Amino acid sequence: MLSRPGCKPGPAWMRDISDSLADADRARKMMMPFWLFLIVYLLAILLVTHFVTAVAFSKDQSYQSHLMIAGQPLVSYGFAARGIIAIGGRATGVVALGGIAVGVIAIGGVSLGLFSWSGVALGVVAFGGVALGWRAIGGVAIGRAALGGLAVGRYAYAGNGLAYGSLEASGRQKEHLIE
Repeated sequence: MLSRPGCKPGPAWMRDISDSLADADRARKMMMPFWLFLIVYLLAILLVTHFVTAVAFSKDQSYQSHLMIAGQPLVSYGFAARGIIAIGGRATGVVALGGIAVGVIAIGGVSLGLFSWSGVALGVVAFGGVALGWRAIGGVAIGRAALGGLAVGRYAYAGNGLAYGSLEASGRQKEHLIE
């Protein structure tokens, strides 16, 4: 790992978030815009996708666009969708949205991908309730650099939560953790 002399190892942005969340007054101010955005986002998704999901998760209806890229349809939806953009119960594609999503960008209940966002996320960059990845952010985060309520990894940041890091935990170097 390359680093400049005097710099701490591990991602500085995760360390900054962890330090900000450790102070309760600052955490409330910092999290208020996030919660406002999340509530508006969830309401919009609920209203917009109600009709789409009824069709996409139906075993009877499926769709594949006629436009093909590298032998895959551009848009596909259905119970087991495969395509560049796949929406369905089991979605596989470059962008996969579904209950079980596998793709470069995967969003769903359980997802596996380069960028993964879901309840259980596995990926290089994983966001979720349970996140496993090189950079993991979530309630339970496990990875090389982990940020979450329970963070386990080489560099672990937890704010007010629990952090176990083999080199650094919540900004404290390993040799200072044992004292």
